[in-house]
Amino acid sequence: MALSQNIRRADINPFDHHRIMKSELNILLIEDDPDAQANLVDILGHDGHQVSLACSLGDIRSLGIQPRFDLVILDRRLPDGNVEEALPSLKSLLPNAEFIVVAGFADVESTITAFRLGVTDYILKPVHPDVIRERVARIAHEKRVMREMHRQQRFADQMMDTSEALIVVLDLQGRVERVNRHFTEVMGWKENTLLGEDYIDHCIPEPERARIREVFQATVAGKRSTGVRNGMLTTDGRIRQVRWTDSTLTDDDGEITSILAIGVDITDIVEAQDAAARDHRLAAIGQTVTGLAHESRNALHRINTSVELLRLDIPIESESREEVDSIARASAELQNTLEEVRQYAAPIHLHRESVFLHEVWRRVWGYLANARGNRDAELIEAHCGCGCPVDVDVLRLEQVFRNLFENSLAACDDPVRVRVDCKCDGQEMIFVNVEDNGPGLNAEQRQKIFHPFFTTKARGTGLGMSIVQRIVEAHGGDVQVVDAVGGGAKFKMRLRKPDSVNVTLCADSKVKADA
Repeated sequence: MALSQNIRRADINPFDHHRIMKSELNILLIEDDPDAQANLVDILGHDGHQVSLACSLGDIRSLGIQPRFDLVILDRRLPDGNVEEALPSLKSLLPNAEFIVVAGFADVESTITAFRLGVTDYILKPVHPDVIRERVARIAHEKRVMREMHRQQRFADQMMDTSEALIVVLDLQGRVERVNRHFTEVMGWKENTLLGEDYIDHCIPEPERARIREVFQATVAGKRSTGVRNGMLTTDGRIRQVRWTDSTLTDDDGEITSILAIGVDITDIVEAQDAAARDHRLAAIGQTVTGLAHESRNALHRINTSVELLRLDIPIESESREEVDSIARASAELQNTLEEVRQYAAPIHLHRESVFLHEVWRRVWGYLANARGNRDAELIEAHCGCGCPVDVDVLRLEQVFRNLFENSLAACDDPVRVRVDCKCDGQEMIFVNVEDNGPGLNAEQRQKIFHPFFTTKARGTGLGMSIVQRIVEAHGGDVQVVDAVGGGAKFKMRLRKPDSVNVTLCADSKVKADA
């Protein structure tokens, strides 16, 4: 505040640096009696407070005083008004200040009114130095405590906002009280959408919820947990792996009030470890399959040759012909199995070219015409106007759609409806959903669907979906399985668009099975 002849800083020795440095409070003294003014300035200045002076309420209002004062000491009766009339406007001008009223005499009614208006203290004249010093010292102490609390709160807030750890505070029922900025950035959840919600139901994948509730209850009971790893659901449906340390927050009496969870996102580490383990397994599988294929090739060739010779000698109508055909089918199945395992174990080297996705899946659906036979099967398409251009290895991507379509045809009873939705995000990714109207997958099947050798079919190697995952990830994308609306299985893929491609507009359409 600029000081004028009306409001001025009380005179302090300019060479008394120690007194200025240890100043406790910024005090505004409103007093029109020069003797009382000088007495209070001397008392307050001696304790290191900075004192500014005003002689009337008009001085304050006319200068538009800034709200920098910690304390206002004012005479109850001033030339242009009394405290009861002036306090409401003074408090709005000085929202951070405490108020002490000094009065020559006081009646019960005016004192009660002053306290109702927010006065901190009420002192009678003549002012005893020890009284005013004690009252001001108490206010200074309270201000210091409040400043320290605010400082610690700001520090805690800054730690929460700048930490690259995931921080979650829960109440004792598991509801979210607070999350930090890094949590919202990594997981996509906005704090205001999570506050008051059950943390485990919203953020933990369903298969892990029971285990995490046990950990939470143990923490509520006072047991500190560390190194707990679990998946975390993001708003886009992906799962990130986080390692947590949980502890309790307590009140002044030592009672537990909240649960503090601090986590580190280890998704990249887990994926790197899984990839290394997978590569090791693939190398072992590849070596094994190569040896098997080498040893089996001649035997399978002899079997097939012998079968063909037998077919020449045995009439079609003969009962023995069925047994021969069974041997041929078994030989073909064994050869297909060896080839599928070989494809799974072999390194993926991509030969990319820019194509439109709908051209790829339509071609694959056409390839499966014999597999569909006379079944009531329909492919339903829905894609954005750009046609969804991608940079992919076409043969590999055809294999992805072939495996997905074959699984749907095997799982669904007629009528079979396979829907492919495809749309761009306007930037660099394309989202592809393939869903069917079959029985869908249970929780265990969804969790294991991409595991090698896991299958829901009566026959098969269980490598089809593992191959799909490897091909999609080799393209820099990802794939996951969710429940389709109304039942069935739904596979969600993300693929990267090419840097530049000629875009052709296409309309939504339906492709019939007999097309």
